[in-house]
Amino acid sequence: TDQAVQIRVTINREPFGPLTGTLVAPSISHSVAVIEAILAAKQGVKNITVGYGQCGNLTQDVAALQTLPVIVEEYLRAENLTDVEVTSVFHQWMGGFPADEARAYGVISLGAAAAALGRATKVIVKTTHEALGIPTKEANAQGVRATKQVLSMLRGQEYPENPLLAEEREIILTETRQILSKTLELGDGDWAQGAVRAFAAGVIDVPFAPSIYNGGRTMPARDNEGAVRFLAWGNLPFSKEIQNFHRDKLAERGKAERRTPSFQMVIDDIYAIGQGRLVGRPR
Repeated sequence: TDQAVQIRVTINREPFGPLTGTLVAPSISHSVAVIEAILAAKQGVKNITVGYGQCGNLTQDVAALQTLPVIVEEYLRAENLTDVEVTSVFHQWMGGFPADEARAYGVISLGAAAAALGRATKVIVKTTHEALGIPTKEANAQGVRATKQVLSMLRGQEYPENPLLAEEREIILTETRQILSKTLELGDGDWAQGAVRAFAAGVIDVPFAPSIYNGGRTMPARDNEGAVRFLAWGNLPFSKEIQNFHRDKLAERGKAERRTPSFQMVIDDIYAIGQGRLVGRPR
C-alpha cells in the first residue's frame, strides 16, 4: 500500500529590522522588533526572524546581536507565547557607502565580522555599488563571496567577554525595557494600541523616519568610539541615569574634538562612512 508522506513546512515572518537604516540606536530597533514579534505570534506565527542594522562600532553591534533574541524571547514568554522559534538577521551597513570599490569592501567585511562575532542567524549582504546605483548581479555575487570569506575565517572564534561589552548589553536592555514598559502602559496592556499611542506620544521615535505618525524628535550621533548615542532623546522614556549616560558620552567626544555636541555632529556622522571614516570628525 502507498504510504502517505508528511512534509512539515515552516512559514517564517521577517519584519524589516533596520527601520530607516540611518544611525538607529539598538534600543529603538529592538523595541520595534519585540512589538512586531508579539503581534505576529498572537496571530499564529510560529517562526519569526528579528533584524538589526549595523551601526559600525563592533562592540555595540555584537552587544545588539547578543541581546536581540534575548529581549524578544523575554517578552514573548511574558505573553505566554512560548512555542515561537526566534532567529536573527543582521543587515550590513544601510547608510552611505564609499564610492571606491576597495573601501566599500572594507565596510562589507566589517559587517560580516560583526555578524559572525554576534552570532546572527542570517546576514543581508551589501555590494560595492551601493554609492553608485543599482548593483549588478556580479556585484551582488562578489559581496556574498566577500562576506562568506570573513564568516568562514571567523567560524569558531568568540568575541572576548569584557566590561565594555557587558555595559553595552546592559544599556541596550535597559533602554529597550523602558520603552516597552511605557508602550504597554499606554496601551493598557494591549500591544497594538500601545504601539499606536507610543508613536503618537514619541515614546517610540525612529530617527529620520518620513512617516507622519513618527515624532521625529530624537537625534542620534556617535560617541568618541563610534557607538550610536542620543544627542536628543525627545520623549523617549529614559531614566535620568540613561539620559546622563548619553549626555556624558557625547560630551566626551565634544571635548576630544574641541566642539560642542550639536546637529553638525549628526550631519558629519551621516556622511562619515562614505568618506572613509566611522566617526564624523572635523577636518
